[in-house]
Amino acid sequence: MSKIDWRYLIRPLIMLGVAILVSAALIVAGYQYESAQQKDYNKAVGELRATHKRYSNLVRDLELIEQFRNLYNEYKASGLVGKERRLSWIESLQSANRELRLPTLTYNLQPQENFKRPDFKVKRDVVVKSSPMELSIGMLHEEDLFALLEVLRQSIRSLFTVDSCSMTRSTPIGRSLDTQKPNLRTRCTIRWVTIDAK
Repeated sequence: MSKIDWRYLIRPLIMLGVAILVSAALIVAGYQYESAQQKDYNKAVGELRATHKRYSNLVRDLELIEQFRNLYNEYKASGLVGKERRLSWIESLQSANRELRLPTLTYNLQPQENFKRPDFKVKRDVVVKSSPMELSIGMLHEEDLFALLEVLRQSIRSLFTVDSCSMTRSTPIGRSLDTQKPNLRTRCTIRWVTIDAK
């Protein structure tokens, strides 16, 4: 058995050890670099997703604003939002009467007041008002009342509600209905609604 001459091997062994240490250091440095890059990548992806979500929300909000702005402009044009349009309501009522040819129709438009209903709540920046209108109608038959309300609903885009109606017969029961004179007298209270959005 021959003896190992370490004098000749020491230098290659030292070089091997240094190479192993350098390789290990490079592996550790590469792993740390990869981890740092992965962390930065994940952070960038998270920021990109958050930005995309903010962008999507912004687009959705802009679409909603446009949609509600169009609705608001329609409501404003119709008179539902803004100042009360008393003349427009009266003209619509007169136009409906010309179309239906009711025997008699009188009205009394009262001052505007707050709109009150049980459990009706609005936000503090919105004020809902109503203008009561008393109607006294001479009708040939009961359907005239529904026809009047329907013509009003179709002819004007303003919102109105019917508070109450009472109907009394002008002619005795059993007697045939007159086609020229009112057979029924009706008194109704309707409310024209307006919204003041501050």
